[in-house]
Amino acid sequence: MQLGEFLAMLRELDGSALDRVAASLTNDTVTDEVEWCRATIAIDKAVRHARCGRLAARAAGEAANLVYMAAARAGTTLPDPEVTRVARAAAQIARGLTAGPAAAPIVGLLFDHWASPAPLV
Repeated sequence: MQLGEFLAMLRELDGSALDRVAASLTNDTVTDEVEWCRATIAIDKAVRHARCGRLAARAAGEAANLVYMAAARAGTTLPDPEVTRVARAAAQIARGLTAGPAAAPIVGLLFDHWASPAPLV
């Protein structure tokens, strides 16, 4: 997936999709949290190596803002910890996408929460 495609997907988010992604992120185990931290470190390295820090920061900000806008459209009162969790995840994916092919496997792991979010319980 390219950054533009991911941002377009975020523009189309609705309340139920936000809830599903938030539930998927919330259901993480300790192992998932460790993997997330490792992925974050790997993305940081890939962004530095690609020398695209400013682009990555802009992409992360745009991704987070799109999540917040989707939450506002859904009538969620902000700030909301679940929306913040989803926004941070979207920002991390956007950062990884700016780093190019080197970060693709890492981004794929993070994108699992978006591609097939857990059903609401």
